[in-house]
Amino acid sequence: MATRDDLNRTADQAEDLLLDAMRQSDVDTLSELLSPDLAFTVIDGSVVGRDADLEAHRSGATRFESLTELERSTQEQGGQARTRSRADIVVFDRGNRVEAVLGYERSWSIVDGRWQVVSGSVSLVDG
Repeated sequence: MATRDDLNRTADQAEDLLLDAMRQSDVDTLSELLSPDLAFTVIDGSVVGRDADLEAHRSGATRFESLTELERSTQEQGGQARTRSRADIVVFDRGNRVEAVLGYERSWSIVDGRWQVVSGSVSLVDG
């Protein structure tokens, strides 16, 4: 049975909300779902924190034209979860339009009663 946070959400439901927020650059929802201590490794190997990610969405430096999840697996235990997914994306990244299939891995924890991403990574994968 899936663990639910204080808002009655499972980790998968939180992941769904995160994807919707990414698609819409919904900074308010992203700020609720990303831990203040987030450490996220991006394709070039650099590590991005929550504030930088939120600012990229807020400023339009990152804007998804489309983000279609192709598959997902979720492992959960005791208020911790790990999601692994593959997504077909079209994103504008600092003015450059990028089309790719990306692999996402996110570690979730229940923090202050709600699911939040505490760490993760994204990489290019074969389509």
